[in-house]
Amino acid sequence: MTVVIAKQYEKDLRVDGSMKARAWDFMMKLNNDPDAVGLDLKMPQGVIDRRVRTARVDQNFRAVLFALPNDMLVMAAIKPHDEAYTYASSVRLEINAANGAMELIAEEAIQRTVKEFRDRPRALDQAQILPFTPDELVGVGIRDDIAEQAVRVVSEDELLTLVEDIPEWQQQALLDLATGKSLEEVRADYGIGDEPTDDPEQSLQRPVSRMEFVTIQDDDELRRMIEGDFEEWRTFLHPQQRVLVERPVYNGPFRLAGGAGTGKTVVALHRAAFLAKRPGARVLLCTYNRTLAGALELQLRRLASSEALARIDVLGVDQAVNRTVREKDRDVPRPADARTQERLWTEAVASADVPSDLVPVLTPDFMAAELRAVMLGMPAIAREHYLSAKRPGRAVRLNRVQRTAVWRVVEDFQRGLRAERSTTFELLAARAAEVAQPRYDHVVLDEGQDLHAGHWRFLRSLVASAPNDMFICEDAHQRIYGERLVLSRYGIETRGRSRRLTLNYRSSRQNLRFALGVISGAEIVDSDGQLETLAGYRAAFDGPAPTSRGFATQDEEAEHLGETVTSWLDGGVEPSSIGVLVRRQVDQERARQALQSAGVAVEVLGPNQQSTRSAVVVTTMHRAKGMEFSRVVVFGVESTVVPLRFLLDQAPEPERETAVAKERSLLYVACSRARDELVVTWSGAPSPFLPDTAVV
Repeated sequence: MTVVIAKQYEKDLRVDGSMKARAWDFMMKLNNDPDAVGLDLKMPQGVIDRRVRTARVDQNFRAVLFALPNDMLVMAAIKPHDEAYTYASSVRLEINAANGAMELIAEEAIQRTVKEFRDRPRALDQAQILPFTPDELVGVGIRDDIAEQAVRVVSEDELLTLVEDIPEWQQQALLDLATGKSLEEVRADYGIGDEPTDDPEQSLQRPVSRMEFVTIQDDDELRRMIEGDFEEWRTFLHPQQRVLVERPVYNGPFRLAGGAGTGKTVVALHRAAFLAKRPGARVLLCTYNRTLAGALELQLRRLASSEALARIDVLGVDQAVNRTVREKDRDVPRPADARTQERLWTEAVASADVPSDLVPVLTPDFMAAELRAVMLGMPAIAREHYLSAKRPGRAVRLNRVQRTAVWRVVEDFQRGLRAERSTTFELLAARAAEVAQPRYDHVVLDEGQDLHAGHWRFLRSLVASAPNDMFICEDAHQRIYGERLVLSRYGIETRGRSRRLTLNYRSSRQNLRFALGVISGAEIVDSDGQLETLAGYRAAFDGPAPTSRGFATQDEEAEHLGETVTSWLDGGVEPSSIGVLVRRQVDQERARQALQSAGVAVEVLGPNQQSTRSAVVVTTMHRAKGMEFSRVVVFGVESTVVPLRFLLDQAPEPERETAVAKERSLLYVACSRARDELVVTWSGAPSPFLPDTAVV
């Protein structure tokens, strides 16, 4: 027997988590003997699809499923007894003639919505958001009664209400069209015009069907499906994502851009697994740090076969650097900590005969960024290269005399490091780039926006230039570590080979609007050197409006934090799905004390640490990178903290704009971690980055 599970089935289990164990028992009994008397498998009366069946899960719940040829069962829903019969009477399973997509059609609900829209009065002076005719929409597979009403809608919210009950791919196609995509682009993304089929097995193999259905291969897969976190399992790829994952050949490096939560990491995981299917392939799946690499490896084990896993190395980029250097050098110095580096830079400026007018500019932060963004991108860290090097993205201009002085500072800094038998991660990356040889056929990279020039030179040297050599995922709006750079300078040419994802799967529409409001109007440049845009970004589901609230004192803010988190826990929210994110260590401690005073179990995450127990997570905005939570409190967002005042005061005047941009991106990262509820608080004056419309 072949079991196919519809996304609706999983949604029902998520609503009532207590059903998971009973659903597992039911599925096992059904698989062993679908005719068993206790299952009461039967066709209800008055159905519109004679293939529909209901079966007893327990005394109070029944499953709704479809019996198809070749012993195929499609599990459509699990609902309370009376609701299951009502649903079964009006649902049908069909294959869309436009693209062969399998669809669950809740006919009664759709017709009810259509009638409401037909009866709704329309203002003649409001512009419709879909500049198409009903026939054009029907031509891309939209059902005709929805198409007739869709061309009348005047806002995205109104469109979302209209499409709530139609198949997901039709929902997304209409939203794509409403946010600027052409009919031709939608046809390509959703397989419109592919060879028609009426065979369910063929239909289920199409990417557009796999948005809503998954075929279960064995009992272990079924158990993961029912007992695990379905969203985390990463089963459903949008057809646009699947096309990117399964494309046989990219004729060189490929770049995938997209906002937070749009599935870049999901695509990277699937692409690595896809490339590793070829016997003998060597794949590096790489990301910014060790913690993110550990999370990728856990997810990858759920996607790739054991044979493919053996061909994939999953590493943080500095892990890969360290491994490469140690294979070549016997004695590798230890990286100096931040305080040591700051001291050595200060001493180097004092000892390097720097012109007095240049001394205020050459702060430790400026010098570290000059080394990272300019010198590491050179063929070698040498004086002659630096004096003629381009310095894109560096706001402070330096003439030849000033560059000579900067170079003396760098030499003195390196001498100081050698005297203390230490180095920096950046210099290790430069050494790795010097000694590395191609050892992989494919490099798949996530979080590319935060890598520095030395990282890119190193990664380029790990894989020979060839088709499918590099697959790069990035979001320039989340650049909180790296400097602005252009990949073509390092032999990584992605112009003409890039795509952008715009559908957010993590955050509700309301939370996404808030997060985008943080970065609205900021000029962000991507790694192709082009201005990044927010056009077309949207979310896949609704949720409550974010709350943003100021307090007169820090004590009042801390008390509110305890009350908010306690109310979530009392409502049944899993503690580990709650995140409290802060800008500073002092606010992390303040949040911890407030929660513990309220009787809440807390886990404070440090560097390279992942949550390991059932407790509310408290961590910094930087460390929250790559995480996601059901509910988030962004705590301590006052005007002197976000942006952090002392960082701006230390930055040379021309560099302050870059520092402000990183602080804005950091708040965007924090606010985009929330799936269901987002609360932002501060004491005193609020951060200037907060959207005005969000304050309550």
